[in-house]
Amino acid sequence: MYFLHQNDYEFSSIGLVRFSRAGITASKMIVDYKWNLLGLAHDSEIYSTKIKECHQRGADRLLALAKANGGVFIKVGQHVAALQYLLPEEYTSTLSVLHSKAPESDLEEIKKVFKESIGKEITDVFSYFNPIPVGVASLAQVHEARLASNGEKVAVKIQHPKVKARSLVDVATMEFFVRVASRIFPDLKLMWLIHEIKRNLPKELDFVNEAQNADGVRRIFAHLNYLKIPEIYYDYTTDKVLTMEFCEGAQINDIEYFRKEKIDPYDVCRKIGKLYSEMIFIKGYIHCDPHPGNVLVKKNSSGNPEIILLDHGLYSTLPDDFRIDYCMLWNALLKPDKDEIKRICIKMNVGELYDLFACMVTSRSWKSVSAGVHKTKQTKAERLEVQEFAASLIPQISQVLDQMPNSMLLILKTNDLLRAIERSLGVSNRKEGFLEMAKCCTWACFEDGIKKSTSFKQDLSLIFNLSIRVLKLYIAQWIFYFSSLIFREEPSKEVIL
Repeated sequence: MYFLHQNDYEFSSIGLVRFSRAGITASKMIVDYKWNLLGLAHDSEIYSTKIKECHQRGADRLLALAKANGGVFIKVGQHVAALQYLLPEEYTSTLSVLHSKAPESDLEEIKKVFKESIGKEITDVFSYFNPIPVGVASLAQVHEARLASNGEKVAVKIQHPKVKARSLVDVATMEFFVRVASRIFPDLKLMWLIHEIKRNLPKELDFVNEAQNADGVRRIFAHLNYLKIPEIYYDYTTDKVLTMEFCEGAQINDIEYFRKEKIDPYDVCRKIGKLYSEMIFIKGYIHCDPHPGNVLVKKNSSGNPEIILLDHGLYSTLPDDFRIDYCMLWNALLKPDKDEIKRICIKMNVGELYDLFACMVTSRSWKSVSAGVHKTKQTKAERLEVQEFAASLIPQISQVLDQMPNSMLLILKTNDLLRAIERSLGVSNRKEGFLEMAKCCTWACFEDGIKKSTSFKQDLSLIFNLSIRVLKLYIAQWIFYFSSLIFREEPSKEVIL
């Protein structure tokens, strides 16, 4: 009774109960894999069938655990779901529902969190507060409201009750069972996931940090006139409450909205590509959660599509040396230069698994990487081949994830989410995206070269090489532009949500 009283008589809030749930789930999964794969040859057809069945049962169990425990468990489930082509498809597809179906908190609990954080009742601050949330995520939910002071329409993001208090126990629980799993399956390395949670969760649970990220990205990318970042109302913002401008728009994967509003999906994906290429390669400051619920599209007053970026809780700041290495890797991938790819991958600590790492970065087969990822379109057959390849190399993939630089994991997650958006709009494999990336990589390497230059002669050489490279890229861009006008393709009907 004491523990129930301490947790407001909510059984699921008790740490021991949540630990037990996780323990039962982990035990069932371990026994399932060990029992059903016992004695089977890894290259046999029956092993392939059995492990897929184990993956699906494991994914179903993790989904049930995430829904029961909520909070951090949902956040981890979303993170796993975003790593398409790196983890078995059974896990990524099953857990992807957590992006849109996180459990909703009771309105009275939400009001209580607001009063404790702001020091005022919701009715004192807002003349209208919609009791039905417009969005529910793993750590918080968002309500539409109007400020009592001036009638402005705002979005109020309020943290789920107890999520911060539970997080320490939940992370410790996950770490314990990951260590147990690593003892039983020595080839399976999952500590990278725990390190990532420990590093990023405190930032995501601090809404003041999110508000400052939003202000920072609005300032850094003010030159992109198609980008919209909601304004923050700091008078009603704390670590658990974030009040911001309410922005209308459709989710970026809403293809029907694009057709209705006559919005060109190619144009939108080009703009998204330019934004994220600048973030990663030039600024080294990345919004790491671009799933469709966080990226909205609408026409502005001029009739041009505007991209609205929401949820600024998770950003990654890339160290300059890593950022330049990553630029050089993409330059090598776009040439393609296999020796240079190997050299940079080894420098990034993935050793002789450089070919696997290159496939993970591009989500393409090694055959496509060797030929040039921008020169060949990815077919459905190749996507299936990559998924099957990934499913057969889980220990090796987990080793790469464990060894590579910390910053790389969030980039892989971001890349997979962006590719999912492109596929949902049917505009994958567009060469314009590679051109935007190449331009940003070229500029970033030039800036780094100028910083390190020790003579005027070196400066002139760098400027000359930059001019030649940029000229080639702009010629290629104009060729692709005129080709698209003459041989315009309709967006693919294949929609993958």
